[in-house]
Amino acid sequence: MIIDDLHFIQMRTRDGVEVANQLKWLSNEYSATFLFAGVALRERGLVGEGATGKEAAMAQTFRRWTVLSLDPYSLRTKQTRQEWDSLLWHIEQALVLADAHEGMLVDMSRYLFARTTGNIGSLMDLIRRGASRAIRTGAERIDRKLLDDIRIDEGAETERTELQAKHDQEDRARRERRRRRLKSDGAEETGEEAA
Repeated sequence: MIIDDLHFIQMRTRDGVEVANQLKWLSNEYSATFLFAGVALRERGLVGEGATGKEAAMAQTFRRWTVLSLDPYSLRTKQTRQEWDSLLWHIEQALVLADAHEGMLVDMSRYLFARTTGNIGSLMDLIRRGASRAIRTGAERIDRKLLDDIRIDEGAETERTELQAKHDQEDRARRERRRRRLKSDGAEETGEEAA
């Protein structure tokens, strides 16, 4: 059984404690695996049932739950870029558009990351809106031109310009390094010294 958005439970209120007690009761009564998902559950007091310090160690959830953390999506390393691209590829496989092609989303990997800051909710909203527009307009594919003027959540839109500028700068630097390397390699092949 999967219960999402646990971060909305306010553990320092009577209602929050009652909801947490109900969740504990459910997990005791039913022979099922429970997966509780939410953002910053430790920080919001859910794991310690609102208690702090030594009192948190006495909380029932503290001894019953195994907390698994997920790092946010990133493009910092080869591995994290591959994880992001894999996510895009899997989303792409689920899209049903008449003019879709292999790599349609993966080819826009950096753009989609900049547009959504790597947030899964923002990404899915952008893809849903893009697919809907692609169908309505008859484009039947998702591309940057189609997505450019679709507005999504304010968090993503606020960070979009800054992140896109950073990615553009990194792309320019990468192209310049490649150009210098190719120029240097060409000079070595002809026996000239590279400047």
